[in-house]
Amino acid sequence: MFRKAITLLFVAALPLAAQFPRPRTTYTGPQYWVGLSYGFVDATTIFDGNTDTEWRFGYAPQLRATLEKTLQPGITAGISAGYATQPLVYTSSASNPDCGNSCSAKADVTQYMAFIQGGTSLGFHIVYNIEAGFTQYSNFRVESLDTKLPPDNGGYDFSFGLGGGVGYGLSTTSDLYVAEVIDFVMHPQGTSSSTSVPRLPVFRAGFRIGF
Repeated sequence: MFRKAITLLFVAALPLAAQFPRPRTTYTGPQYWVGLSYGFVDATTIFDGNTDTEWRFGYAPQLRATLEKTLQPGITAGISAGYATQPLVYTSSASNPDCGNSCSAKADVTQYMAFIQGGTSLGFHIVYNIEAGFTQYSNFRVESLDTKLPPDNGGYDFSFGLGGGVGYGLSTTSDLYVAEVIDFVMHPQGTSSSTSVPRLPVFRAGFRIGF
C-alpha cells in the first residue's frame, strides 16, 4: 500500500515538474589567464634630481609576464612584471673617472603594474588597457667597462598609462594580441625638470592562456 502511494505521488509530480524552467549553464570562459609578451620600450629622456644627471634612453626589447582574473566576460583585472635593459647617454654635471661628464651607458628598467584589460573574444577584436603601478630605473653602468654609475639603488616611480590594439581569440582559452601602451612616469626631476612628464611608450605582442 505504501509503495503504491509513493508511485502515485511520483507520477502526479512529473507534469508539475515539467512546468518549471530548467536552469541554464552559460560558459563565460576561463576564470584566470597567464600571459607572456615581447615588445620594445621606446626612447625617452629623464632628468634625475637626486644625482643631477640626465638619462637619454634609446629603445630596447622588453619581456613581460601577466596574471589576470576574469571580472566578467571580456574584461579582466591583472598584475604584470616587465623587464628591459636600455642603452642610454648618461650626462652628469660632476665628472666620473670612468664616464667623464657624458658617456654611453645602460640601465635596467623594471615595471610592476596592475591593470584592467577589455575586449577579449573569439576571432578578431579590439583590446584596450589601463594600468598603474611603479617603474624602477636601476643598475646604471658604463657600457664599455660595466662599472657602476649613480644612483646606486633605483627608486620606484609611480606610473600610469593607457593603450590599446588588436587581438585574435584562437579559442575560449587562448588569445593573441598586439598593442601599444604609453605610461607616464612620475620621476623626481629636481630643479632641472623638463617641460612634460616623462613618457614610456611600449609596443608589444603577446599571448594568453586561460585556465
